[in-house]
Amino acid sequence: MDHADFFDADLTDEAAVETLKEISVPPCPEIIAELLEEARREDIDFIRISRLITGDVALAAAVLKSANSPFFALRRKVQSVQQAVAVLGLRNLLKIVYGVVLRQSLGGPGAPPLERFWERSNYNAVVSAYLAGRLPGVSTDDAYTFGLFHDAGIAILTQKYPDYIQTMMRANASTLPVTAIEDEHHPTNHVVVGALLARNWYLPDQVVWAIRYHHEPSVFTTPRKHATPDVCLLVAIRLISEHIVARFLNYPDDAEWENNKEAALGHLGWFEDDIDDLARGLAVDLREIQAYRAG
Repeated sequence: MDHADFFDADLTDEAAVETLKEISVPPCPEIIAELLEEARREDIDFIRISRLITGDVALAAAVLKSANSPFFALRRKVQSVQQAVAVLGLRNLLKIVYGVVLRQSLGGPGAPPLERFWERSNYNAVVSAYLAGRLPGVSTDDAYTFGLFHDAGIAILTQKYPDYIQTMMRANASTLPVTAIEDEHHPTNHVVVGALLARNWYLPDQVVWAIRYHHEPSVFTTPRKHATPDVCLLVAIRLISEHIVARFLNYPDDAEWENNKEAALGHLGWFEDDIDDLARGLAVDLREIQAYRAG
């Protein structure tokens, strides 16, 4: 079975096992599973949540640093994890923990550093949430999580295949779909692996399928089983977010933006001038975040 095709059908255990024979997709970390379990309770135990986080020194330090970043714009800096939990709430706390644990899981000892990759992932999460806030019908939380996770498969495949970075360099310069270049050189591609990771980590279905389809703008016009309106909005947001982040970091746009920007903008009912205005407004926030992280 073609690894890209099985995501167009239901995700069967047999299909998942076939892909996992080649690729080691990290299971959901215990801290994520426990936080999600707590989130489903009617009476959330914030003291227990604080204890879960403080049990991991590196995670606790990262949560405090992220909580005090310009992104959350707190009036007063928090001094403890318990304060961070009380001020931010569980939804925002999950955003922070996802980001920290994702990098811990995919960037451990022996993994390529991929600093540019992690930088862009974090900025894409912020920009995607910002864009979603200007559109009806899609959750800003889902957009943030999607922005953070959508290219996570790249980090996994970079560890698996020594020549994978070269494959992606060819793909970014090609007019062919990114996944077509990946499939030509490797047994699978980053959208399939990323979607499997998202499913393993219990991310919302719309995020899982948006990751699967995020290099397929054909979903805007060609019906697909799992390409719901939310999924299609996230796919369009991703194209625009990548463009805005590249512009902020002074990176050139890749061929995918030039080939598909009209489809993405048309799906959202936006124009290029709208993107210019959004990019200028976001640049201020992104510079603050950049300066905070550098400090």
